[in-house]
Amino acid sequence: MFNPTPMQKQVFALSWLASQATVGNPLGPWSKNDLQAQINSLSAPYSNWRVVWGPHYTLDGPFPPQVSNAMFVAQQVGNHSNPLPVYVVAVAGTNALSIYDAQTEDLDIDPTEWKRSGNAPSQMQVTTGDMDGLKRLLGMQWPFEDIQSYLAGLKGKEGITLWFTGHSLGGALSPMLMLALMDQDSLLDTKDTNLSLWRQVNLLATAGPSIGNAAFLEHFKRVFSAGNALANFVWNAKDVVPHAWNKDTMKALTNPTNIFGLDVVANDPVGKLLGAQQQAAANQKYVQFEPTPAFDGPLSPYTDSKDTGVPWTPDSQFMAQLGFQHLNAYVRAFGGDHEWFSQGKPPPGCRWFPLSNSCDDPKSAQAAVKALSGK
Repeated sequence: MFNPTPMQKQVFALSWLASQATVGNPLGPWSKNDLQAQINSLSAPYSNWRVVWGPHYTLDGPFPPQVSNAMFVAQQVGNHSNPLPVYVVAVAGTNALSIYDAQTEDLDIDPTEWKRSGNAPSQMQVTTGDMDGLKRLLGMQWPFEDIQSYLAGLKGKEGITLWFTGHSLGGALSPMLMLALMDQDSLLDTKDTNLSLWRQVNLLATAGPSIGNAAFLEHFKRVFSAGNALANFVWNAKDVVPHAWNKDTMKALTNPTNIFGLDVVANDPVGKLLGAQQQAAANQKYVQFEPTPAFDGPLSPYTDSKDTGVPWTPDSQFMAQLGFQHLNAYVRAFGGDHEWFSQGKPPPGCRWFPLSNSCDDPKSAQAAVKALSGK
């Protein structure tokens, strides 16, 4: 049974906020004040954090441009708001409104080399899309300081616990960012940020896909096998995303019935999409960071409380269950649907919780299927 620690629950909440910050305001992404207000609205101890860097964003696409990447840093505070030596670097997941996120960062899985200090060649490979996302994170300036410079400038590192976290795309980018900043053999100059300087460096990556080959994974594990490092990769057995991009785990999406117990027809929109992605993965050598799922979320029942009159089909059931298992199931697993708010429900004006149940909306699910088929 999955049993996250109290600190992991808090870190996950900040990870979740990183993704919501990209689309949290009708006029655009959240400002620092917007993000802090959302944190303040939570129950203690989830509210015991102060934003100290960011949030920062990259924008892509035609007008109006959409956020493609986002990140912020929060520091834990104790009684009377006194700062504690615990920091969380939270990386956003995919913005569903961003064409760049969907078509490039998420799906460009051609391999690119992960190089070492001095630009030395290596056998390590990661996906091109995620490497581009990493470069964007490292290039962010808030207000005039990038993340490496900010972390390098923190005093008393020997007493600081540092977390890296992210969900989905953030679950892929956060371990890459952690390695780039902490590895003494990094392509970056990490003399002021590397692992040996900190009291503890932890990772909580949730719902991320496989992003690197065996050589990359072995190097990652070797770097973070030190006593002051702990990396946790948490995924749901019924979540589609963590099954990518390993060619063997992707078979569970179609063969013979998929992880949702549905028969996928090869010529239907979902079948065509999965077939194409399975073929793309078959040409690569990506491996999972953690081969064992942390939990196996129960299937959400297919309902229609709004009486849309749209019938459920295997394809629309797949799309709806995908959304539920990739999002709602993690919030429930980390206690977010009842622990984050003192009355069990969000305060007025909270835009990012609770999640709607995608398995109660056959009309929107069918629209997603039509979008897949280009109709």
